[in-house]
Order: sequence, then C-alpha cells, then structure tokens
Amino acid sequence: MQVVGKIFLSNRLVERLGINVQPLIKVRAGCLVVTTEMVVTPDNRTTYMLSPALAQALYIHRQKRLLIRYDYENAMLHVGPTIGIFATGLPRRGYYEPTSIGAELIFLSNISNTMPGQIYIFTPTSINWDNLTVRGYSYRHSNSGKGTWISSLYPLPDVVYDRVSTRTGEAREQIRNTKIKLMQQPYLKYFNPSFLNKWKVHEMLLTNPWLHKHLPETRPLTTENLEAMLKKHKTLYVKPSNGSLGLGIIRVTQDQKGTLHYLVHRTKRFRSSAESAADFMTKTRKIRADKPYIVQEGIDIATYHGSPFDIRIIFQKNRYGQWQIGKKFARVAARGSSVSNLSSGGKALPTKIIMRAMFRKADLIEEKNKQIKEVCCQVAKTIEKVSQMTYGELGLDLGFDKNGHIWLIEVNSKPRKTTQTELSKIIMRNAFKRPLEFSTYLAGF
Repeated sequence: MQVVGKIFLSNRLVERLGINVQPLIKVRAGCLVVTTEMVVTPDNRTTYMLSPALAQALYIHRQKRLLIRYDYENAMLHVGPTIGIFATGLPRRGYYEPTSIGAELIFLSNISNTMPGQIYIFTPTSINWDNLTVRGYSYRHSNSGKGTWISSLYPLPDVVYDRVSTRTGEAREQIRNTKIKLMQQPYLKYFNPSFLNKWKVHEMLLTNPWLHKHLPETRPLTTENLEAMLKKHKTLYVKPSNGSLGLGIIRVTQDQKGTLHYLVHRTKRFRSSAESAADFMTKTRKIRADKPYIVQEGIDIATYHGSPFDIRIIFQKNRYGQWQIGKKFARVAARGSSVSNLSSGGKALPTKIIMRAMFRKADLIEEKNKQIKEVCCQVAKTIEKVSQMTYGELGLDLGFDKNGHIWLIEVNSKPRKTTQTELSKIIMRNAFKRPLEFSTYLAGF
C-alpha cells in the first residue's frame, strides 16, 4: 500500500465528523482515492489542511475552497465537491448568441467560481482512464474583454452534469461510450443522461393514473392511428418523436368533406392538403424522412390577444435534492402561428400577466399555480421512477384549454437556458446555478 503525504485535521473537526483517529486514512477527491497519514492538531476551529504531496496526488488546486465530509460507509475522508460539466466541445469564438450552448457553458463556468469545490467543463477526449484524471476547462476573463479557456488536470468528478446539447452529438459513438464508462465508475453520480423520446415519455407517464387527465391522447404515427385519431379530434399535431424547438411539427385539421389541411412548421411554414390519412402519409414522407413521429390530440388552447400560448417551466432540483420551479414564463405564439416556441417567433411574457388576463381572481390564480407545480412534480417523479435515471432539471411545456384545464404538451430533458433575459436576472442566474448546487448535494456535501 502506497502512503502519500499527510492530512492535518483539527481535533474539533475530528469530533464533529466522528472520525476514528488512526495512523493512516483514505482520502477521496472525485474518483481518486489516496492513502495518507492522519495528523490531529489541537485547534478549536473546524479546519483541515492537505500536505502539498497529497494535494498533488489528488489533483487539487490550492486556490479552490473545498468542503470535507466523512464517508462512514467506505471509512474515508472525502474532499470536494468535484463537478464535471460534460459537453461535446468547447466554444472558441469571442462572442456567442445568448441562447447558444457556448454562452451557457461560459456562464456556468463563471458561476462556478462563486461556489466551493472544483467545477470544470470537459469533453470525451479530456479523460485519461489510466489514472482517472480529466483535463478540465474553466473560463477566465481577460483585460481585453475577450475571455479564454484555461485547462488544468483534475480528478474524474464526483458528479457529471450532462450538457451534451444536440441529439446528433449524443448519438456519436465516442460520446455514447464515454457516457457508459463514466456511469460505471464506483463513486461517480450522473444526471440528465440523455434526450427524451416523446413516445417513450408518454408511455412512462401513462404508468401514473393521476396524470391521465393532463395528457393529450398520443399514439405512434401510422396510417391506422392517424385515421382513428381523426375520427375523435378536430385538430391533431404530428410531431417528431426526437424533435425539439418546434421544428418538423405538422398541424392537421379535417374539413366536412374529409379533406385534410395541414401546416408544416420548419424554418419556413407551408400549407398543403391531402385527400386521406394514407395520402397525408405519402405527401409528408419526405418531410418526415423516415424518422419516428407521434400523432397527438390538439388541445383547444387558450389565447392571449388572439394568439395561443403555453407555459414553459424549467423544473429543477435544488441544493437539498428537492424539485422546485426554477423559472416560469409564458410563450405567446407569433400572429397566425400555432407554435409558441421562441425559436419560431414566439414571444416570452411573465406568467402573472397571462394568468391575470385569463383567471382574474387572485385565489383562482393561486390555485392554478399550485396545480401547475403538482403536475410538474408528478411528471418529474414518474420519469425518474420509470427510467431509473437521475434528472436534475427538466423543461416542461404546459397549456391551458379554453376551460382553464392544464395539459402537458411536452417534456424536455435538456432545456436550453438563455443568458439574456427581459425578465428577472436573478431568476435567470439561479436557473443556471441550481444544477451545480444539486451536483454538490449529489456528491454528498
């Protein structure tokens, strides 16, 4: 057994953590475990210090403020947290659109400087599996106004926050293999592991009877399912199972003669018609490109000044591991559009403006807000229970029908968060910070 360096613990800290005093003790940082000498010092403060040799062996950087805990189960000290933000690549340009993943990673890196622990961004090529270290990156602002990414070696982390930002990136073999290997590490926790598939999500949510009244009827898209749904609903939405940003959605209505009229939402919208469900499937084959689609009941959605709207909620776990609403705003569709996504021309408004216009009475608004939170809780807990995966944040789109009933429109496991907002900057900042606080909780601190 190799013994490296020393850890100095005040007797007050030893007492507080309930550590058995012994000559040698294991110390862990992230996935690295080192055996070291234990030295107890007389001090009324709850302090500890690592010798330079121990800090070097654990790849701990002197300027970082680390917390300490005693892991009773494994009889070792644990310093950290060490948090890795997993991305497909690092942004290299000087300026980024506030909605881009580049701006998000820079913002996360900046926030991490205000928190205890070692927090870094890493990519699949960053990891040295032989010695369980990672070349991690943090963003540093320079006097010229242009920042730069600084790299250092760190231990493989306690917790991975998955910010792989595209389905294409997630499908890459290198990323898939890296993810599997990370999840196999004995001390490592991993959350928000993948994008969600709309049909699989619907199947998961159907296991919770409480949610049934909030779920629009949904089926996999086939000619038979489309025909059956057209007999029951005036409006249908045909959506890519693995799509996002409102792209590829097709709104379908049927007139009295049985003709189908459909509107396709892509980079440009276009209208067309089909004689039957089979004709629709033929005419939209190129648009769908053999990708899996669902067909969903169209809700008679409530409007604000004549435009449909939905409520976008960033639902997050906090520093205590409990779900809460991190951010909530209304998305009002552009004039003439039925899709409220901001990327498709929708406009963000504070929910209180919309709620006041729709429900008027304060007690009714309060009741609706409680219902919104309960729907979010039931959705999040059901997805975690059925998938047996850990999630720290979800994007939920909820809609009201004309009667004020709440419907779940969509769930997204990789909600994009803009670094620029006309709403509250504090809420925006906290929405970025909360997953890092949840990571600290997951690490055991």
